[in-house]
Amino acid sequence: MISSKIGNFFFKIRSFTPIPFIFALLYFAKPAGYTVVIGIPFILVGEFLRIWAVGYAGASTRARTLGAARDLVTTGPYSYVRNPLYLGNFLLSLGVCLVANVYWLVAVLIIGYFFQYLPIIAVEEAYLLEACGSVYQTYQEQIPRFVPQFRPYPEPSDHDFSFARALKSEKRTLTAIVCVIGLIFARQAINVL
Repeated sequence: MISSKIGNFFFKIRSFTPIPFIFALLYFAKPAGYTVVIGIPFILVGEFLRIWAVGYAGASTRARTLGAARDLVTTGPYSYVRNPLYLGNFLLSLGVCLVANVYWLVAVLIIGYFFQYLPIIAVEEAYLLEACGSVYQTYQEQIPRFVPQFRPYPEPSDHDFSFARALKSEKRTLTAIVCVIGLIFARQAINVL
């Protein structure tokens, strides 16, 4: 019960937990040309993965309570990894750390990521197992949580991809990425002056 309370708590506040991380990132940022070259691919892959995922799952991924999802999505990126949005979040955050040239924050990211997302995922999986039964159990047994597999799920759902749905859902994330990267470079420019 305690772990489900923790998971539900983190699920509800997951949009706000990056704020202290972002402040630390901005404070210690010292971007350089090579760090941008190293970090931007991670940001692009992470955001591509998020857009691909929400293009299938829709805005229900922004819900504050479980049960808002359209239904079990097992196509698109979900046919390779069960949590493409969380994987995308990790890659985005890693990319921003690399761009900012704050490598020690990568360790904080890894620890914080698993501290927050493992309880969330446990609650989500329990909910999906209860809501979808053996359909989810079969999916869960065949598709990994975090590390994508190369072979797609053999029974993909009929969900369609919508780029418009993806962009509508990702507006906040895209805005946040642009703002954080912009602030990193604005702070660097101020320090140079």
